[in-house]
Amino acid sequence: MSRGTATALFAMCLSVVILANDFTALNVALPSIEKAFNTDVSTVQWVINAYALVFGMLIVTGGRLADVFGRRRAFFVGTTIFILMSLLGGAAQNEYWLIAARAAMGVGAALMWPAILGMTFAALPPEKAGLAGGLATRAAATTSADRIRQSPQPQSTAWSSANRNANRPIESVTIPP
Repeated sequence: MSRGTATALFAMCLSVVILANDFTALNVALPSIEKAFNTDVSTVQWVINAYALVFGMLIVTGGRLADVFGRRRAFFVGTTIFILMSLLGGAAQNEYWLIAARAAMGVGAALMWPAILGMTFAALPPEKAGLAGGLATRAAATTSADRIRQSPQPQSTAWSSANRNANRPIESVTIPP
C-alpha cells in the first residue's frame, strides 16, 4: 500500500470517527443544555434527533450526489458544511439555533458518509475490499466505546465547547491545507 493510500485511509477513518462521535457527543450534555436555555427535555432531545434524522433521511441523496459530482467534491463540501455548522452550534444563543445547526450538520454528514465509503473502497484493491468495511466499523466502534468510557466528562465542561471543540483535532487532519 502506498503512502498516499495509507494517508487517505487514515483521513477517512478519522472522518468516520467525527460522524460517529456526533451521534453521541452531546447526549451527556443534554441536562446542561436544558439548564442553559431554560427549556424542557423534549425540546432539548431534538439536539440529538435533528442530527440523526437529517443524516438518515439524506444519506442516499448524499450517495447519489457523490456519484454525480464526484466523491472527493461531495466529501469536502460535506466536511465544510459539517465544520461550519459545528462552530455555529457552539455559538448558539438558544435551543432552536442549536437544533438548526445540528440538523445542518446532518446534511454535511450525509454528504460525507457515502463519499468516505466510496473513496475507501476505491483506494483499496478488490481483494482487500473487506478491509474498507472493517476500517469504518472499527473507527465507529472505537468512538462509541470511548464515549461510554468518558461519559461524565462533558457535564463538567460547557456544552458549547463540547459541540465546538470535540471535532477540531480530527477536522484539522482530514481537511488538507
